[in-house]
Amino acid sequence: MRLDFAPAWQYERGDDYLPTGREIAPAPPPWDDCFAMPDGVLAHLTWPGFLEFTITSPVEDVVVWTLPEQSLSVEAQSGPPNGLNTAPRPVTPGNPLDVRVQWSWRRL
Repeated sequence: MRLDFAPAWQYERGDDYLPTGREIAPAPPPWDDCFAMPDGVLAHLTWPGFLEFTITSPVEDVVVWTLPEQSLSVEAQSGPPNGLNTAPRPVTPGNPLDVRVQWSWRRL
């Protein structure tokens, strides 16, 4: 399986595996990390010759997990883990939190 996504940055991971709040250039896998996609989440998981699975969401953060090897999880999220402490986003009637995720697939 292949994962294709193009994050603008990665949140630096601390020793406790939580984002520190610092933005860094995306690092190569393995990952247990949160990435920023300011234009919305777009990720393709492809099983060559079989299937392409696409994840889209208007939210700007995605957690990608590839630990242990041969594992993969891709989760669109409303903010980075521990975001209440590093990047709080007040939710109010005028600034609602709208989280939608669309999954689609096609046979190759």
